Amino acid sequence: KTGPNDLVTQADIDVEKHLARVLPQMLPGSVFIGEEGVSNGEVSLDILNDNSRPVWIADPVDGTFNFVHGKREFAVMLGLIIDGKTRYGWIYDVLGNEMNIAEAGAGAFSNGVRLQVANINEPSEMVGHISAKYFPQQYRAHINVQRETFKQCMTLGCAAHEYLRVARGDAQFSVYSRLKPWDHIAGSLMVREAGGSVTAWDGKRYTPQDLNKGIVVSADNQDGWKDVLEIFMP
Repeated sequence: KTGPNDLVTQADIDVEKHLARVLPQMLPGSVFIGEEGVSNGEVSLDILNDNSRPVWIADPVDGTFNFVHGKREFAVMLGLIIDGKTRYGWIYDVLGNEMNIAEAGAGAFSNGVRLQVANINEPSEMVGHISAKYFPQQYRAHINVQRETFKQCMTLGCAAHEYLRVARGDAQFSVYSRLKPWDHIAGSLMVREAGGSVTAWDGKRYTPQDLNKGIVVSADNQDGWKDVLEIFMP
């Protein structure tokens, strides 16, 4: 789409067209936002500021680069926003045949089994995810050095799988510097319903309308996100 590492495949296009067709039929009066529709200018993210109707938002293939290169970390992500708030989220791990579902106030589940975060407070025992290349140039060297503070810290190249790892207790955090809503709406609900938190760098709760903020996804639902952010941000 925009360069050799920003790919689009026929799978992205076909899945999005299918969802755009069937989802508004399932919920009359709702509208659909997809990553590819926004990318080619057919759909505007301004729809997220209109609370008068439900909004579906989808990433048809999250982790397209992985998908193209034969890696297993890719997924379909879908969220449903009602009255401006995320009420439902779905992440389908295609190769694992694993459907992850979250409902606001009702929990998060993977193939019917409840998800639960595993909070760890000692950085040397924590596992997390961050990709320095998406941060401003002046932070990248520092971030790469600070990754060594943790037991393990890497990027999977797929927000869906990073969110799932936090939600099921395999990781304790993810840090993101740019927000594409289709990458975060479903996953943020998944983590919160599993007992964690998703907080903007300014300390406010992440919402679907946030487009220009960095966020910290944390297994700690109190102030642990601050400790993670302070390690990476000089």
